[in-house]
Amino acid sequence: MRARLLRLRGFRIDPMKVDLIVAAALAIVSELEAWVGTVGGRERLVITVAGPLMAGTVAIRRRYPASAGITAGLLADVVAIAWKPPSIVSYGVAWLCSMYALTVWARPRLFAVGATAMALPTLVAFAITGAPRGGVGFTVITLFVMLLVRRIVGDRERRAQLAERERDLVAREATLEERARIARELHDAIAHNVSMMVVQAGAERRVLDRSSGSTREVLETIERIGRGALTEMRRLVGMLRSDAPDPLTPQPGLDDLPTLITQVREAGLPVELHVEGERRELPVGIELSAYRIVQEALTNALKHAGEARASVHVRYGVDSLELEIADDGPGAQAPVASGGHGLAGMRERVALYGGHLDTGRRPSGGFAVRVLLPTR
Repeated sequence: MRARLLRLRGFRIDPMKVDLIVAAALAIVSELEAWVGTVGGRERLVITVAGPLMAGTVAIRRRYPASAGITAGLLADVVAIAWKPPSIVSYGVAWLCSMYALTVWARPRLFAVGATAMALPTLVAFAITGAPRGGVGFTVITLFVMLLVRRIVGDRERRAQLAERERDLVAREATLEERARIARELHDAIAHNVSMMVVQAGAERRVLDRSSGSTREVLETIERIGRGALTEMRRLVGMLRSDAPDPLTPQPGLDDLPTLITQVREAGLPVELHVEGERRELPVGIELSAYRIVQEALTNALKHAGEARASVHVRYGVDSLELEIADDGPGAQAPVASGGHGLAGMRERVALYGGHLDTGRRPSGGFAVRVLLPTR
């Protein structure tokens, strides 16, 4: 079993090393209780031998929970049947630790073997000799508690695993849906450009005279390939269409940001738009992705930032486009926004163009989304 690392004030603590330390401490304490405490005679000899052995099971309980529990159970049975249960704290603590490992971490078959190994010797000895006294009641109570704890912990772990699987499924579905949405949007934008190429090639072919045969053939080839590309695009993207009808409107771009900013202001979030660098035409997909990223970020700010102000910075670089959407609200933004899937959608759009996305809380307060999209 792979032990998880515990964190304590920035330090990583390996639970297996903790068990080694605890086992060593219990072994030392058991010897002190044997030789410095009030025990004596045969019990001292039993504690001297059995105490460190019982403590040793704690050292292996995470890696071999069944072995640790079975060993601890059998050792306790042998000691109880041959002499009597030792009356020292370290011995009992080590036994509890190993039995907990058997109960919670062992596989079902090994747990059944361990529970049987722990209970059977005492029950058989009591049936034959009538000793140890009180052993049957203690064994029955121990078995009941082990089964109860295993049931409670098992139910909790199953619920946690089910919740984790559901979260993974939701995340995968969100990613697939967002990719389909991006593909549909890009299809609408690219199909428009290809259609223009086909129309212009056809128009030019029709006005050429008969002496320009080679040019006419080239234009016919362009027109034919363009129409074929449009047909294949429609066929492929048709599989990505959702049941909800897509709006028949042009896909937005960076020129539509002022309208978006106005809509967000009217919804109650003060927003300022700042544009740096020389405005130039960018590939239609980048324009669309940049607009959607700003839209998602402002929607998140509107829903989660509370009383806040926001700003949108658009920077045109030589070969890149930079976006920064920030707010100064006290609320923690959730990575979900209506219409898309929040940060998941942003990551998909940025990854599509090999860009970089950085999101998180600002040192001065608020939340910021920073995007770098290469334009070449």
